[in-house]
Amino acid sequence: MSECIYKFVEQPQPKKPKKQIYRSKYDPNGPIIGSTFGMQGTTAVDGKGCIALKKNHVVSTSFGVQPQPPNPKQFLRRGTRQCRDGSRIPSVEHRNRNKDAHKPAVPLRNDNPVQGLKTSKNYLNCNAVEAIDSAPKKRKETEVPHIAREDYGQVPAYLQTVKAEIEHEKELVDMYVEEQYGPVKGSHQEHEVMDEQERRELINNLKQRWGDVNADYQKYCHKVNFDTPGERKRKASQEAELKQLEEYIEKLSCPGPLVIKK
Repeated sequence: MSECIYKFVEQPQPKKPKKQIYRSKYDPNGPIIGSTFGMQGTTAVDGKGCIALKKNHVVSTSFGVQPQPPNPKQFLRRGTRQCRDGSRIPSVEHRNRNKDAHKPAVPLRNDNPVQGLKTSKNYLNCNAVEAIDSAPKKRKETEVPHIAREDYGQVPAYLQTVKAEIEHEKELVDMYVEEQYGPVKGSHQEHEVMDEQERRELINNLKQRWGDVNADYQKYCHKVNFDTPGERKRKASQEAELKQLEEYIEKLSCPGPLVIKK
């Protein structure tokens, strides 16, 4: 089998011809037809090109000062600033941190404090003179105290409404229970209202009993160390009796009718 070495040699590739560059048939330097770019603030009408229209029209700005190009020779010089009234604007002093007041330095370890300073000032007399000469403080206008209000000490109206609704519900429940099961033990039919004269007599008797027990209790109330265990028990029982009597007196002294069991 014969071989040819020319097969391994690279053959030159034919060059592809370049495409021709696209060139518009219109003049690239001519005015842009139908463009509105840069036409704001002029008297030109849209549709003919901004460059051509700007040459034949003027700027028609109707608000503020007409724009003028800056003059490089006219610039703000030092010391020429003025206020509207013609006065010169004061120059601003720059802060120099080195000249500002600083806090006193921390004393060194070897520094000795100043001692032996005395004063002849009489602080009692000075305070008294200042208090006498000082003007009285003005009282601040405060709101009306709650004691002076018209509804002070009265039950709010909404609580009275709530209480009336609760009482009405209780009456309905009691009536339903009595109809279904008859009179219930502990109901209002087994109670009666105590007479006012009887209650006063009971309160007077309780107060008299409280006075007798208190007179006997005063003999032991100051003692801390008792001689016998009987004195300790007697004191404890008298304290409990006095407390019970005070509770009875407080209950009987409450306003309103007093209901007791039959």
